[in-house]
Amino acid sequence: MQGNNKYLSRVAFWLVPRRQQRQKLQTLILALAERFSAPVFVPHVTFYSCRRSEQQHELAVMAALAGSCPAVTLGTVGIAGKDRLTQALFVELTADPVIRNLHLALHGSLPHPCGYDLTPHLSLLYQRLPTAVREELVRATTLPWQVLHFDELWAVAIPEQLETLDDCAGWQPLVTCRLASAPFVDTIDN
Repeated sequence: MQGNNKYLSRVAFWLVPRRQQRQKLQTLILALAERFSAPVFVPHVTFYSCRRSEQQHELAVMAALAGSCPAVTLGTVGIAGKDRLTQALFVELTADPVIRNLHLALHGSLPHPCGYDLTPHLSLLYQRLPTAVREELVRATTLPWQVLHFDELWAVAIPEQLETLDDCAGWQPLVTCRLASAPFVDTIDN
């Protein structure tokens, strides 16, 4: 983090899947990144992003959220893609009151609220792709689950803009917290 203020300008708050699903999603992200010369990242759902404030305040707010938040389960709607660097290929997810409440809690607790648009999704590929390639990827990609289970919150320092592949490298995790009611086993029913 020292010496590169580019990565200090924003903080993203993520829900991260449970270990078993995270490992399988990470394998898919890695394969896509290798195939399309794209960055590798931790599978996550961003539920809030804003300008940085004091790190200790951000971390205290997140720890309090994690301590009172139940584990989150989001249904998968399907695979989609957009002509957007961070959404070349992604899993569309259902909205859930828990994720909405997390979003609202951060909006009310952090000193630099923003107009972050909460549209739950889990990206699988960060890259700009020709339309035909993106559409083929959407058709060819499937997931073995109808729901994704999340048991951790992460706060990650990111640059102000995410417009180039370089902007998607060097993100800095600030803290990870296990959700309060998340079980300590990694079995998944489906």
